[in-house]
Amino acid sequence: MSTVLIIGAGLNVGKACAETFSAAGFQVAVASRTQKLDAKYRHYVFDASKPETVPALFEHVSADIGVPSVVIYNAYAPGGTDTERPFDIDLDAFRKDLNINTVTPYVAAGEAVKGFDKLGTSGLGPTGGTFIFTGNSLNAAALPGFMVFGMGKSAGAHMVQHLALATMHDKPYKFYYADERHEDGTHMTTDLNGDAHAEVYLELVKDPTQRAWNYIFVRGKGYVEFPRREVWPKPVLA
Repeated sequence: MSTVLIIGAGLNVGKACAETFSAAGFQVAVASRTQKLDAKYRHYVFDASKPETVPALFEHVSADIGVPSVVIYNAYAPGGTDTERPFDIDLDAFRKDLNINTVTPYVAAGEAVKGFDKLGTSGLGPTGGTFIFTGNSLNAAALPGFMVFGMGKSAGAHMVQHLALATMHDKPYKFYYADERHEDGTHMTTDLNGDAHAEVYLELVKDPTQRAWNYIFVRGKGYVEFPRREVWPKPVLA
């Protein structure tokens, strides 16, 4: 039975992924600061702001339920900044946000690849190994008030692009930066659809071939290509 590790397992995308992959026959491990999901999912206490703890997380999951053939990095720090004074952010908070959005997923991707290597083609099976980074549109367009968040997501997106196209393209490993959009292609904020993410993620895992690394999708439609935008309108607060 294959193992999926979901890092950042909240009540939306994380919960939907745990339920969907469990129903598909996966052993499910979830990692977060507190257990928010059903106790049937093996939970590991994990703080995504501490990248140095990632190797131990993978060691424990591998020993307990098996080396993950699928890793979903779903943790994030929104990194809001003043729209007029984007540099007015405490340096420690800046570092913490970059750890969560960039450094920890970097270490997690490295540990995922180590696991894929250990499993080998026989252990991975015909669909190979898959690493999915839950992203957004900030790797492509600026959003006023979210400079630091965009910096972290952009770095993560480049890592995925590099792994998918320049380093691991000759191995049975797949890497995705997933970006859900509204039907008109606009940026999504707090209205992400967990079920849509889970459906798309399982589809990507089951496909043995690498699809578009920057996987932009719309609920009910799947992968969609939109014209590139350079900046999103300033958010209107209710």
